[in-house]
This record gives sequence, C-alpha cells and structure tokens, in this order.
Amino acid sequence: MATTALGIRPDGDNQGVSPSVHRHIISAQWNNDGIIQGLGVTGRSDLAYDVGAGTALIQPDGQSGEAVLAYWPGGQTEAVAAGNAGLPRYDVIWLRAHDLDKGDSDNHVVVGVTQGTPAADPDLPLDQVPSDVVRLTAMYVPAGMTQTSSCTTTGAERWAMPYGASKGLLGRNVRNYEGPANMGDGGKDYYEQDTTFFLPTDRLIELRFTATACACMHSNPSKPTENATEMACWYAGFQLDGKDVEGGGGQFQVSRAWQQLHLNALVSVPSGWHTVRMRNHRIGWGENVYFIARTDSQQTYPGRTLEIWDRGVSIG
Repeated sequence: MATTALGIRPDGDNQGVSPSVHRHIISAQWNNDGIIQGLGVTGRSDLAYDVGAGTALIQPDGQSGEAVLAYWPGGQTEAVAAGNAGLPRYDVIWLRAHDLDKGDSDNHVVVGVTQGTPAADPDLPLDQVPSDVVRLTAMYVPAGMTQTSSCTTTGAERWAMPYGASKGLLGRNVRNYEGPANMGDGGKDYYEQDTTFFLPTDRLIELRFTATACACMHSNPSKPTENATEMACWYAGFQLDGKDVEGGGGQFQVSRAWQQLHLNALVSVPSGWHTVRMRNHRIGWGENVYFIARTDSQQTYPGRTLEIWDRGVSIG
C-alpha cells in the first residue's frame, strides 16, 4: 500500500496523508502517551473537578502506534458522587479524543472521571478506566467528601515523553549524619535512604551513591583519624524493590584521610513505582568507619547521597 509523507500535498485524486498514517507519524515521535503541557486537575466547591487548558498525546487504540494530539481549552468534569460516609476512594481523571470514524457522535475532545470503590485502603480503579483515554491524574477522595476541594492529587500524573528523552534526576536522598557508623555487628545488614520514584515507561536508570568517610578507633570514636591505627572497611550496595542490584555493590576501604567514595550502577527498570535503598554492613576487621558531613571554611562535605538518574529508553 502506498503512503504519503506528512507535509506533501494530496495528488490530483485527492490522495494524501490518511488519518491512520498521520497518527503513526505522531506516535513515532513519542515514547508513551500522557500530558505534554498543562491539564492540571484541581478541586472545586462542588462535586466536579477543574481541568486546566493543555495538550496531551492519546493512544486511542492502546499502545498500537496510532496516536493523536489533543488540546483541551480548560473546563470541568461531570459531577462525581459524594464521599462514602466512612471510607475513602480514588477518582481517576482522563482525557479522550472522540473519532467519527470509530462510532463517536462527534469529533470533540472531552474529559471524564472513573470513580473507584470506597475501602479502608482503596485501590486506583485503573482496570475500570476506558482504554482509549489518557490518564491525567488520580485524586484521593476522603471519607465524607462533599466538595472536591478536599481531594488531593496522588502526584502520579502521566507525562508524555519524546522518544529517547531523559527525565533527568528522579530522586535524591541525602543523609546528613556525621559520626561513627551504626554498623556495630560485622556482616549484619543495615538498610537506609529509601527513595521512591515513578517511571511512565520502561527506562534505563543510573543509581549513584557518594559518601565521605575515614577510620576511627572503636574505643574513642570522638577523634576520627587522630587515633586510628588501622584502616576501616564497610560494604555498600544498591537495592531495587528489596533486591540487590547486580554489580551494584562493593567494599569501601578508608584510612585516616577524609576520602570521597563513589558507587554507580546502570539498570533497566519497568514502568511504575519503585523504591531504591542502600544495604550496608561493616567488614569484620580494622577500625570503625566514621562518616563526614559538614561545611567548613575550606570545603563542603555533603552527607551520604543516593541519586536516581533517568538515562533514557530501555530497549531490548
């Protein structure tokens, strides 16, 4: 079947870019559907939600590669039910592009709401959201809600990302503690710096850990470096969703000098919510580890820093 490139005029038989080809071209430029600009959702003094003006990428046929770009001028959703007397719920607000070729009565862009089931620990009603929409956000509806101004967003807005683009810094956790390590038992694991982040699609991420440390005596940790007669060593490693990251850990050996130490790892991570943390334990020889976190007249020594960086699309 012959196709026509976008930007080329139709021929004498009025054959040009079909809606399907146009959608494929749009889709190829984006990694996923979602918000491009605007479309913020806020509560009101009644039972509707306000959706600000903005543009989104919608995959009306799921993720089949036929996307449309939809602009919403701003407006409100239909009214939702008041909150359950004793149980909270979630509402999911979405944007849809009507299509006359697919049986819709018009070709308008509309907003809508899928209401969840009230529960003590409610779930997002994602399985009830229509498949031909783009989710804008989810709102937490407290028990007894009578106006949506009392609802709060979950912060999990779905953003469209140009193909190959990076989201940059996804999370940063700094532990500004200075003093001897609390890893008294050699080999016993200590978990710290839990950091949660969200990925709209499968991504390649880089985990980075930096610390400044030296050795100190077990019996007199108040004078780091001064009394240390041996080196000190501890293990630090990344964990993703409670499991060690392959190749993402190692032993760090420190002396009397204040040494800055670095650890990093690249890992492919599926879309959704994830948690990264550090797993630490002291190696059973030498002096104790002493962490540095201070600013003096000559230099700044940041605390132990865990960072999560997006490095682009995960392919293969």
